Amino acid sequence: MTELYTFIWIVVTLLLIGFFAGYEIAFVSANRLSIELKKKQGKKSGIILSNFMEHPARFIGTCLIGLNIFLVIYGLLVHELMSKTIWTALWTQLHFQNEYVKLGFDTLMSSLVVLVFGEFIPKAVFRARGDTLLSFFARVANFFHGLFLPLTNFFVDVSQWILKYMFNVRVNDRSDAFTKVDLEHFFQQTKEQDEESQELNTELFENALSLPMVKIRQCLVPRTEIEAIDINTSVEEAKKTFISTQLSKLVVYDDNIDSILGYIHQLDLFKKPATIREVLHPIMAVPESMSATDLISKFTKDRKSIAWVVDEFGGTAGIVTMEDVLEEIFGEIQDEYDTEELVEKQLAEDEFILSGRMELDYLNEKYDMKFPASDSETLSGYIINEHETIPKQKETIIIGDYRFDILNVSDTRIESVKMKILR
Repeated sequence: MTELYTFIWIVVTLLLIGFFAGYEIAFVSANRLSIELKKKQGKKSGIILSNFMEHPARFIGTCLIGLNIFLVIYGLLVHELMSKTIWTALWTQLHFQNEYVKLGFDTLMSSLVVLVFGEFIPKAVFRARGDTLLSFFARVANFFHGLFLPLTNFFVDVSQWILKYMFNVRVNDRSDAFTKVDLEHFFQQTKEQDEESQELNTELFENALSLPMVKIRQCLVPRTEIEAIDINTSVEEAKKTFISTQLSKLVVYDDNIDSILGYIHQLDLFKKPATIREVLHPIMAVPESMSATDLISKFTKDRKSIAWVVDEFGGTAGIVTMEDVLEEIFGEIQDEYDTEELVEKQLAEDEFILSGRMELDYLNEKYDMKFPASDSETLSGYIINEHETIPKQKETIIIGDYRFDILNVSDTRIESVKMKILR
């Protein structure tokens, strides 16, 4: 009967070892934003877990103390059980008296059991169902946290003292603010749980989170499409340009588009200036390698909404506006620089009529095309780079698995093309 009680206590300690090991791994990888939302909703589990998050080092210390205490108890109980059971009779039957070998065998067997049932399985389960199990066992964890808190505080304080005065390492016990990873984790989880209703919101947040990786060169109006006037243009000619282009702003250059001086607004012409220079607004110059978030900060700080984008050689790469950057988050926003809708017609399974400005990434994703990664972002750029010259109208070009019939071409780019997949 004594052996039965010992076995039961071994199972209990094994469960507690698994609990502390699993809860620690779930806590470390927890969705902190989700926990704070549960706290705001008044859920007890959210309140408890939020308190743990305030001092994560101390709660992890609680888990480690509990884990080690029950590991020691487990070892003592296993040794007691093995010394009174069939193993002792087996060693006697074999006339084996080497205590060190017996101890080693007992240690090996007990270690295998605790590794499988107290470490690997609990950690795998808690990692797979982290948020659910964190909330479910929050009260149990809170009980042990209160029970071991004096020990935890002592060991954490001693550890911090050693790190500070012996290794010159300072540890901040308080939790940091939410990180980008926390937000990505939360919105990805939300998307998986409610695909239809959350699709738009999660897409917007994902776009916003990825905005720091977006470079200005990806969202500018290219130099070939800039509507600009020379500084010596008469005011009357500027008025006609405003009317014909229907723009509210015009870029002003000196001699050529690589020497941009600024811009004028159509409302400035109501001031009846004698020359364009009188109403010229300065324009900030930014490198094409600048990130979109840095540009938004600069726009906000300087209270501007348009910038001149220069390439690595100091030439004009294009013009970028606040609307262009915001489109990276919200999608297409119709503004004064947007032209008519791009041509996109599928004539057959392997035949299309497309605008030259169609992006290669878009075509690869939507139609499962296999355009290789290159310096070109648009279909027009890809054809010109591969053909090494601007093709003529009605010219037929074969590049890899694609045949292109040039339908319309300008001096600087391909406007539209008929494409057939040959593979």
